[in-house]
Amino acid sequence: MINLKLILALSISIFFSSNTLAQFINLQIRVEPELSATVEQDLNFGQLVVNSGPSIIELGDINMGIFNIRSYYTQNVFVQLQVPDALTHINPAINDVIPLELGVAYNNSGTRNLDESIILSENFGFLPIYSATSTGYTTNTEIWQEMYLYVFGSIIIGNVNEGEYNGEVTLLIEYD
Repeated sequence: MINLKLILALSISIFFSSNTLAQFINLQIRVEPELSATVEQDLNFGQLVVNSGPSIIELGDINMGIFNIRSYYTQNVFVQLQVPDALTHINPAINDVIPLELGVAYNNSGTRNLDESIILSENFGFLPIYSATSTGYTTNTEIWQEMYLYVFGSIIIGNVNEGEYNGEVTLLIEYD
């Protein structure tokens, strides 16, 4: 018990003596995130009528979803669109479903040009945030670049109960 008290007294005296000789530096660092993602436009199928059949939003349609990914031009990202097979009624007692199929395309040329977009097979891929254009331009003076993702697809409205249907669609973006 006596040894413990001596150790505490010694550590307290060291703490006080080091405090009187301390120097303080106020250092502020601003660190920008390596990746940002914003929704530029929501995917919008609108209000649909029972038994109306397929509703399709093509790549390039005005109602497709558009996402902007901003990162260092040398960054690579893993993109994955996770889509449920169907939308379900918000009332759990109603078992009706609306089949859902979605796809995603990307454009990593640094411009929001849909004509340069490439569809991701299987809705995922490991992509460079920026790819030099075909003109042979290989150096880049811009540190930050943008990639655009376009979400499109279809739903089929059959003989289902009226009401609100939902499902969770996740666009996963990870950087290395």
